[in-house]
Amino acid sequence: MDLLRRDDRRQWGWMALAVTALCLRIAAVLILVPPEGRPSTYEHGAIAENLLAGRGFSVTYLGTEGPTSQQAPWVPAVLAVFYWAFGSGSRDAIVAYQLLQCIVGTATVVAAVRLSWALFPATRGIGWAVGWAAAIYPPHIYMATHVQAAPWGALAVTLLFALVAEAAQKISRSRLLTIGCVGGWLLLIDPILGLVLPPALLALAIALYRRQRTTNHEPRARTALQVGLRVAGVGACMLAITTPWIARNFHIHGEFVFIKSSFGYALWQGNNPLSHGTDKIPKPSVATLAAEHDGSLRSRNQALWEARHETLYIDDVLLKPTGYQEFAGLTEPERSRLLGSRAGDWIRAHPADYARLCFQRLSYFLLIDRTNPKATNGIYQASSIIWFTLSAMGLLAARRRWSTLWPLVAAFLSVTLFHTLTITSARFRIPVEPLSLVWAVAGFEPAATHLGTRIARAWREAHVEEPTSSQEPRAKLKGPHSRRAKVAGRVPARRR
Repeated sequence: MDLLRRDDRRQWGWMALAVTALCLRIAAVLILVPPEGRPSTYEHGAIAENLLAGRGFSVTYLGTEGPTSQQAPWVPAVLAVFYWAFGSGSRDAIVAYQLLQCIVGTATVVAAVRLSWALFPATRGIGWAVGWAAAIYPPHIYMATHVQAAPWGALAVTLLFALVAEAAQKISRSRLLTIGCVGGWLLLIDPILGLVLPPALLALAIALYRRQRTTNHEPRARTALQVGLRVAGVGACMLAITTPWIARNFHIHGEFVFIKSSFGYALWQGNNPLSHGTDKIPKPSVATLAAEHDGSLRSRNQALWEARHETLYIDDVLLKPTGYQEFAGLTEPERSRLLGSRAGDWIRAHPADYARLCFQRLSYFLLIDRTNPKATNGIYQASSIIWFTLSAMGLLAARRRWSTLWPLVAAFLSVTLFHTLTITSARFRIPVEPLSLVWAVAGFEPAATHLGTRIARAWREAHVEEPTSSQEPRAKLKGPHSRRAKVAGRVPARRR
């Protein structure tokens, strides 16, 4: 009976968590997007329109229009489906896509709970706390309103580590196959997130090895070989999913291009004489527009919407005035490599400036990107500061659990290091933020449990009924001088 009640409570808990996460994201889509405009779809929308128009996966990139690998294929392909169903570039299509991202965000919350439970099966409270933190975390709610790869990346990264952690408890071919599929899907969303794959695969190998040793007791070399073959099978599954796109890139560009061709271009955007470490150059009018509102949510959002378009991009200042003449006759990968080599030359010639940009990018990644107009929002700033403080404190407090948390920390650090050295943006942290919520909650869990125990004990002591005068006094224990003892002749002798 108690087990049935516990299952009922868990089902109600799941329902409350999922409904809350979904409703908050839907409300953000309906409220924060101005009715007179539609969210920018960036290159994703242009590629989706070209797909429907029969021009293939193409876009205008660095002054040339044609087949492209500037973006990973997942988001443009999904957006093209909604364009086909609701009208190319229509507001209904974009709103429908945003509602799908609301579901994706809710699934990320569920995956975060699964990850926490797999890592800490004896402490279910950690999972619930992580789930609620992810459900109400403002940047994760807001990201549902933007047509970007970040929501999908957050789901794929969190689900990947949840499956890897669960593999330590139960190994099956279907689970390993699922891990490989999720890893391949992750690369098609954003190949930069492939940086989380080495920690995930290493954690999987260690879990498989330990489980094999405890169940089969085979020689170490044989066990290591079996584990290596299983992990290689997972990698082969990832390769099988990404191979068609890589083959397409080779056919289009005449050379090997791993998912995207824009690494050199992005490196140049973040490292040039005018760069602030991102792809944007802030203008004074941005702060003015963001400050000119009547205080209402709608007015503030409209001001930020206008301020967004007052931001200058590196391309507008350094490339467009020349009409991209220097790229004439070059293929897309060659154009990107040209810009990448230019960034490398600048870095070697200005090591001190590059170091300054790296520290600046690190602060933007961990706290607030001051080149992004969205960072002027007080809720966003407060959320980033609170997230950073709790994550840092939680990681230090959870040092006894680092042996369990190290894959999450390693994945987060690898993504952080890459964007510190190359280029950063406010959205780049979102895919790995759910991982940080796990160690933040795990670090504070012992203190929270101790505090909860003390509160419960104080509540019980305060509500215990004290005996009143109308109640019968408790019977006294019969000592050696009782009447029964005297009758039995067992009266102890008095001390002299």
